[in-house]
Amino acid sequence: MRILITNDDGIYARGIQVLAKEIAQKHEVIIVAPREQKSASSHSISIHEPIRVREEKLDGLQCKAYSVVGTPADCTQMGVSLLAGQVDLVLSGINRGLNCGTDILYSGTVSAAIEGAIYNIPSIAVSMEVDWEKEDETYEKAARWASRVIDTAVAQNYLRKNIVLNLNIPHVPEDKVKGVKVCKLGKSTYQTEYVLVEEHDDKVYTIKGTRNKIEEEDSDLYYISQGYVTLTPLHFDFTDFKMMNQAEEYFDYTI
Repeated sequence: MRILITNDDGIYARGIQVLAKEIAQKHEVIIVAPREQKSASSHSISIHEPIRVREEKLDGLQCKAYSVVGTPADCTQMGVSLLAGQVDLVLSGINRGLNCGTDILYSGTVSAAIEGAIYNIPSIAVSMEVDWEKEDETYEKAARWASRVIDTAVAQNYLRKNIVLNLNIPHVPEDKVKGVKVCKLGKSTYQTEYVLVEEHDDKVYTIKGTRNKIEEEDSDLYYISQGYVTLTPLHFDFTDFKMMNQAEEYFDYTI
């Protein structure tokens, strides 16, 4: 397959380079990724500024690679519309940190994959739990899981043009992973603390957040905490179809 790889941590992040090396063993790879860190960009796009692009040479990689001064969604759009030509799959990651629960709404990693799905390209987002106090993680484990999921999806004809597979890998040794759980998104809420650090014309705060207790035991958040790899199919249509009939009853009329 011809695979476009992107991310939100930037083209020089270890995660994307390890992922590209692993996937390039079986597939043709093209990298189009942000030039700088763009985490938590959500699905923002550049509409008021020109988008800058530059071809890059990445150590140990023979594939074409481009850095973009823009958002993760810009990278996917520029990749499929200009730089990569026809692609069979958009692969976003490996993100440093999980993208589970409602955190996917903030995630540039997931949004880069969703941009592919919007344009009818099967897409996978890959994220890995890390110890935030350290910067010593390796991404080979997550890359192998991503490759395994791609192999299975291809073999079972499960790659869908408008679906994103959201893959998360727990922070446990590879031989301690309990398995894979296909599951729903959990609900991510945080106890947020705003710390005042400066006060002049503006008040300047830093933010500290602690995740609240996991409440749903059938969700991605729960299974990750139990040592499972999680896989959640996502769709960009936010319509709550269960509420449609009631909403029509109350609000739908013709003048």
